[in-house]
Amino acid sequence: MDATNPSAKFDAILLAGEGESSYKILHQHKAFLRLEDKCIVTHVIETLQQVDSVGGIFVVGEKEKLEKTLTGDGIDLTRPKPIRLLQQRQNLYQNIWHTFLATLPPDSGDTPLDTGPYRDRAVLIVPCDAPLITPFEVENFIRLGELDRYDHVLGMTPESSLRPFYPGAGKPGIRMAYLHLKEGNYRINNLHLVKPIRIGHRDYIEKMYQYRYQRNIRNVIPFALKLFWKDQYKGYHYYLGLILSLLFSNLNCPSLVRYFRNWVPRQGLEEWISKGLATRFKSLAVPWPGAALDIDNESDYHAMKVCFTEWKARLKQLETGPADGDSSRRGSGPGALLTVPQLTKT
Repeated sequence: MDATNPSAKFDAILLAGEGESSYKILHQHKAFLRLEDKCIVTHVIETLQQVDSVGGIFVVGEKEKLEKTLTGDGIDLTRPKPIRLLQQRQNLYQNIWHTFLATLPPDSGDTPLDTGPYRDRAVLIVPCDAPLITPFEVENFIRLGELDRYDHVLGMTPESSLRPFYPGAGKPGIRMAYLHLKEGNYRINNLHLVKPIRIGHRDYIEKMYQYRYQRNIRNVIPFALKLFWKDQYKGYHYYLGLILSLLFSNLNCPSLVRYFRNWVPRQGLEEWISKGLATRFKSLAVPWPGAALDIDNESDYHAMKVCFTEWKARLKQLETGPADGDSSRRGSGPGALLTVPQLTKT
């Protein structure tokens, strides 16, 4: 895949695996919850089918269950884009890596991956629990990814884009947990453009997988020890700043949040992550909130059911706004790309 070619198409990996640590809602995996008589994973696939820059769609999870669900929802696995279903592995990391290998041509095993012709092959990784994700935001995320300069691009959504979806005025809504950075508060939207072979420390990702839920305090210390073990102690203050900001946000202590988030400048955090993963990492702040509106609990699911049609219309309005890059890099604030008045709250 030629990342410098604006007409290039990227295979999409849709993560719908059901592991022991997967969040379940109403005793179901989130991908199979229903909205407007379709499963959430179906809504996401219908979006990816409309994205010009997406080639094939690779869905990893319980293969038989996925096939039954998608065909029942009327999804054609052959067009308008080919859809391939893969049986899930033991954890998220393995699901991504082995699904990526499945995107490679059959002759890819003839040469070592790290030196072969596919070392710069990039894929788009998409969450299964964001039914409001739009073709517009996916297309623009890909366009703004700068894969000629970076190997892993992670999407982030500023808090200003998500405030209109909070509860209020007698309606339910979704409240988010944020990364509190010096430049502002951001929600990781779980869109990734990544060249997996270019990640030097892939084993590091696998070891960190079990500690990824940092809202659980039991995971904080083991995760920190793993970071320091990898000679990342020079950036320990970034990690501490993130954790302490999250802690004091939960305790409703905004002054302490503002203090500790100053420990975490975005560029410094990116450089630390790049060093830890032995790759070129970038966070990309985009104003479109669809991918960030994921479902984490029963309350979120209820809000999504009640507000789904209204929120889809709101997201459609955003497509008239400019899409000329990451405004927070230009010093104009994380929400500067937003032109719809009701989405410019501070």
